[in-house]
Amino acid sequence: MCPSVDFGSRFTASRAAIRGVGRVLIPYRLLKTPGSNEARCYMTKRGEKIRAEIFSVLQSAHGAMSAYDVLHRLQASRPKIAPTTVYNGLAALIKSGCVHRVESLKAYIACQADIGHQSSVLSICDECGTIEERAAPRLVENLSGFVEETGFLPQRHVIEVHGLCSSCSSTA
Repeated sequence: MCPSVDFGSRFTASRAAIRGVGRVLIPYRLLKTPGSNEARCYMTKRGEKIRAEIFSVLQSAHGAMSAYDVLHRLQASRPKIAPTTVYNGLAALIKSGCVHRVESLKAYIACQADIGHQSSVLSICDECGTIEERAAPRLVENLSGFVEETGFLPQRHVIEVHGLCSSCSSTA
């Protein structure tokens, strides 16, 4: 039986979660050793292993990746994987706050900041493709207040800023 393990606020696994009562997220450090007992213990829920692999692919990427880029990377180890499997895995990772969809690029990135489900600002370099994520709670609160004045109820915020990163702007 798997022990109860705490990996921090975003990655907690308990015996109840392992029995299927709650959600179990695989921390990145367990992905480094996929054959370990710990990794096998926490990959008990259906789809959890593929989500862990998708998350690992996104973390190893140097920029945003489309769903089909993720699919092609996974096909090296899983030749029969279907696009719907990747899209479903990405949707679950977005819902859990581990992955962000970069709407303007129609691509995905692994969460870089430990901000949980807060909205963030994505700074996208149009030259090199680097994406930086920063939490901006006051900006989101102000934006929500602005649109709520008209009776609009915001559900989620997507704030993306395109431009040049510091290294590209210094060479331009």
